[in-house]
Amino acid sequence: MGNLYFYFPNKLSILKVICKNYNQILRNQIFQIHDLSFSPEVGFALDLKIGYINTLENAKLFPLWLVVRRLPEIHKYSFENKKMRLQTFFGDRIPTEDLDMLALAMQGIVDSFYEQKGAGKIDVTSGKVGYIIIDYILRLLGYSKQRIGEVIQEVEDYIKKENITTAEYFRI
Repeated sequence: MGNLYFYFPNKLSILKVICKNYNQILRNQIFQIHDLSFSPEVGFALDLKIGYINTLENAKLFPLWLVVRRLPEIHKYSFENKKMRLQTFFGDRIPTEDLDMLALAMQGIVDSFYEQKGAGKIDVTSGKVGYIIIDYILRLLGYSKQRIGEVIQEVEDYIKKENITTAEYFRI
């Protein structure tokens, strides 16, 4: 214990390092999923859903994630990941001048769901909340309800086929 606190002044600093490392894993996941050659909207949705399986829908990680998301540097890193997702999957389809606002809108949607779950106002045990978030974000990006339904089904089929469950995102 003493050696640990030689490198870290407090528990919060330890959490920050853990979360930055986890965010880096999520960032690497963006490129792994992009390399699977799905359509942009399917790859984007798959990346988000796997992230939600491991944070929002994970009973063990969620309480920790809810707390650290509020830390300014972690929130900023999460925002940058959203921008990276948009750029990686949609490229030039999203004008540079719109990128920050779209990432900010995504961040707001996601944050509100995390807060509502943290307050006990939504149940995520069905695994569908991640898809609801994806639905809202894809609508924000201009996709039709029909296409969003197709995207969600394709993501769900892939997750079932690959048997992706909590903390198995490394397999992609």
